[in-house]
Amino acid sequence: MPLATLKFMPGIVKDDTSYSSEGRWIDSDKIRFWNGKAEKIKGWQKLTQNQFSGSCRGLVQWRDNDGNALMAVGTHTHLYILKGGVLYDVTPIISSGNLSNAFSVTNGSPTVTVTSAAHGMVDGNRIILGAASFNGVSWAAGTEFTITFINTNSFSITASGNATSTGSSVGGTVSFQYLLNPGQPDSVFDFGWGVGTWNTARSGGGWNVPANTTGLEIDARTWSFDIFGEDLVASVIGHPLMTWDASAGVGTRATQITDSSTGDSETPNTSRGVIVSTPDRHLVSLGADDPLTVKFASQETTGTWTAAATNTAGSQRLTGGSKIIGARRTRGQILIWTDTSLHSMTFRGPPYTFGFRELATGCGLGGPLAAVEVGGIVYWMGINQFFAFDGTVRPLIGPVNNFVFEDLNPIQVEKVVAGLDKEHSEVFWFYPDSSNNENNRYVKYNYRENVWDVGTMDRTAWTDASTFPNNTGAATNGYLYSHEIGEDADGAAMQSYIESADMDIGDGQEVMFVTRALPDIETSGTVDVTFKTRKDAMSSFTTKGPFPVTASTERINPRLRGRQMSIKAESNSVGTGWRLGFTRVDMQADGER
Repeated sequence: MPLATLKFMPGIVKDDTSYSSEGRWIDSDKIRFWNGKAEKIKGWQKLTQNQFSGSCRGLVQWRDNDGNALMAVGTHTHLYILKGGVLYDVTPIISSGNLSNAFSVTNGSPTVTVTSAAHGMVDGNRIILGAASFNGVSWAAGTEFTITFINTNSFSITASGNATSTGSSVGGTVSFQYLLNPGQPDSVFDFGWGVGTWNTARSGGGWNVPANTTGLEIDARTWSFDIFGEDLVASVIGHPLMTWDASAGVGTRATQITDSSTGDSETPNTSRGVIVSTPDRHLVSLGADDPLTVKFASQETTGTWTAAATNTAGSQRLTGGSKIIGARRTRGQILIWTDTSLHSMTFRGPPYTFGFRELATGCGLGGPLAAVEVGGIVYWMGINQFFAFDGTVRPLIGPVNNFVFEDLNPIQVEKVVAGLDKEHSEVFWFYPDSSNNENNRYVKYNYRENVWDVGTMDRTAWTDASTFPNNTGAATNGYLYSHEIGEDADGAAMQSYIESADMDIGDGQEVMFVTRALPDIETSGTVDVTFKTRKDAMSSFTTKGPFPVTASTERINPRLRGRQMSIKAESNSVGTGWRLGFTRVDMQADGER
């Protein structure tokens, strides 16, 4: 019997049965489709040997006026600047002053109790103290401690050594600097008394403000970044906007933009996000003191927020939804999402500065980092659908939608991260599946070939190649990785596979016998090929293989019988890359056994 060529359409189908998806691929991990053929993605390696603290939820890269490549890294506990391969902690100081005889110690213990009225700190907050020495305990100026919350007027820190005597209200005058409070590592949705951390801000209010009767939602901390000139502007929910002065260098911390620093009472006290309007250069606060209000400073300033005839400051409250989720620049406008709708913000000039209009409803953004823009088209992931905007909003209907959204952890949807790989025309969405609180899976859309694939990877933030030559992703182990380098996962083997749907052998009318297969695989290592057959769509599989295929493999002899057959190609060895072509098989009619 003549050889039969096994040809499969590009893309992964997850939302149909295996038999009804004949001629398609139905499962994958760490592959892509390029010119219609499946190939393993490239590998990654550490961008820096420095490890960050906390869960990373924001990355942005740019160059300062001296040409230095910079990257901001925001975690739920820290704000860093990456420069010259080194991470520098630039987390802002939110309050400072002096403590007077505020320390108490117990003989033989390193625990130091600190009295500070209405300190406003939470468990895990960091404090920087001036030099102190008392009762056998001492530390140098500039020492950083992590606090343990006791009550609203006291907390404890741990010294490097034990006290040699007991003492209370000791230590003299010591300076302090409180750093930005840590945020939530995970989103929570619970009910009733005791939900959340005492004395910490939450979305929608604080003490003595009625909560929604259906429950209390606390979002995982995510960072919103943009660049204003050569300086970083940043935002986390529930805090003022922040800025980091690039000209002052990595030895200088970011600062908050508050009414006390600007002298303008209209400066937003809290914000849900930040974006810079270009080319007119307006600093825009999203969710400014109100979850649906957009407020913008006067042109070219970060400190003039009160609208007047002599400036271009102003504000606008959006309608539709309960809160602003995020924003992205695209051609001639800024797109702003609430949890249910999409709005356009367009620069018009005086007297109104910006015009706003609602573009569509029922297309809200899943999380602040769940949208990307490329070539004038914006792609995003909502709560239960993918969307694109190219002048109009349209749903992205794909054969993996049900698979993704039925498995998405809805409580952690704030963590969804969109990533762009321009070189391969791909948009990633990293998300946590139903059994995880952290991003562990991805779904990927190739907008050039209009195909989808799925897989596993733990990336919590992403920035595509620009200032830095490679795409950069943040992992759950505290490292930044440069992608599309080599074939391996930071020196380790990277498992990658693709599996086909069932296909009829012959016409499916009779049992066929496959005697040999002629693989068509370009590989730099070893690819394992496995065949599975069965007699009917609902019967059990018989598996043959895996058969190792290298660049010199001419044929394999699976010797299998059945009416239906599927094929799987897989690699899990160091240095192995591969690309599939058209495998051919030799079949003949055969009786049942």
